[in-house]
Amino acid sequence: MKKYSTCLLLMICLAFFFDPVTSWAKQDSTNLIDGLSYEVLYPENQKNKKLGYFDLAMQPGQEQKVSLKLYNSLSKELTVNVSLNTAKTNSIGKVEYGPNDLKADSSLTTDFIKIVKGPSKVVIPARSSKQLELMISLPKEMTPGLIAGGIQLQPVADSTMKDQGKKDIVVNEFAFLVGMLLRVGDTSSIKPELKLNKTYIAFKDGKSHLFVNISNSRPAYVEGMEVEVQVRKTNKQKVLFEYQKKDMRMAPNSVIDLPIDLADKGVSAGDYSAQISIISKTGDRWSWTEDFKVNVLEANSFNQQSVEHKSDSKPMLWMIVVIVGVCGLVFLSRYKLIKHKKHKRTETEKARK
Repeated sequence: MKKYSTCLLLMICLAFFFDPVTSWAKQDSTNLIDGLSYEVLYPENQKNKKLGYFDLAMQPGQEQKVSLKLYNSLSKELTVNVSLNTAKTNSIGKVEYGPNDLKADSSLTTDFIKIVKGPSKVVIPARSSKQLELMISLPKEMTPGLIAGGIQLQPVADSTMKDQGKKDIVVNEFAFLVGMLLRVGDTSSIKPELKLNKTYIAFKDGKSHLFVNISNSRPAYVEGMEVEVQVRKTNKQKVLFEYQKKDMRMAPNSVIDLPIDLADKGVSAGDYSAQISIISKTGDRWSWTEDFKVNVLEANSFNQQSVEHKSDSKPMLWMIVVIVGVCGLVFLSRYKLIKHKKHKRTETEKARK
C-alpha cells in the first residue's frame, strides 16, 4: 500500500512540472501506440465485419488460420509482444480479455489459450507491415457453445547502450486488445447457468469483506446482471450489510468473486445468513441463502486490521495534502516567474520601439 501511495505522490509532484502542450503533443492518434497500428483481416465466416474483433462461426473439429495485419510507422523496426488470453470475469462484473490472474471455472473444458496458437512476438520492419497469423484448432469431440478470449499487442521499445554493449527492453504500458469470439455449432439455445460456490470473509485493500463466489458453468455470456446481496444475523430481520450492482457481465465458464465491504460497521462474532439474488437481462433468475459463522478470533482479527489500516491512512492523507500544497506553491511561483519575465520582455520591446 505504501509503495503505491509513494508512486501516487511522485506522479502528483511531477504533474506540476510538465508543460501540458508538450506532453499531449506526442499523442498523435487513439489508433496508434508507439508507431503500432493494426487491421483485422476478417475471414468468410466472420459474423459481422464492422465489429473490430473476430466473431467466427465454427464447427467441432474445424481448423482455421486467421490474421491481423500489423503496421509500423516508425523509421526503425518495431517488436510487438503478443499475448493470448482466455476471457474471465473480474470482481466488479467486467469481462477481462487481457493478461490477468483471475481463475477460470472448473467447467471450462475447451480453453481459448489451448485451441488458439500463435507467435509470442512479431518484428515489423521500419515503415512497413507484417501479418500476425493465428491458428485455431477445435477438438472433434466438444459440445456447442461460445469460446472467448483476447489478443494483446504490446509494442516493445529497444534502447541500445553502445558503451556497455547491453540492451534494455522496455515494454510499453499501453497495448491494443483484440477480442475473439468463437461460436461453435448452434449456440442460439444455450443459456448461462449460475451456481453459488461459497461465501467467505477475507481482508482485502485494508478492509474486511464478505466474498460471494459464483460460477457461470455454461459456454454462454451472462448479460446485464443485477446482483443483490443482503447479510443478516441468523433468524433476524435487520439487514447489516448490503450489496447492489447492475449492468454486470460474466464470461462463458468463468467465476466472479463479489466483494461486500464489512469494514464500516465492523464484524462481530456470531451466526450470519446471506441472501443472494441475481437476475439477467434475458430474465433468468437465481437465488441462494448461505449461512456462515464468524468466531471471536476472526472478528477480533478483522476489526483490529481495519483499525490499524485507518490509523496508517491518516498520516498518509496528511502527507498527500502537504505535498500537493507544496507542489501547488512551486507551480504558482513558477507561473508568476514566467509571467514576470514575459511582462518584462514586453516592456523592453516597447522601450525599444
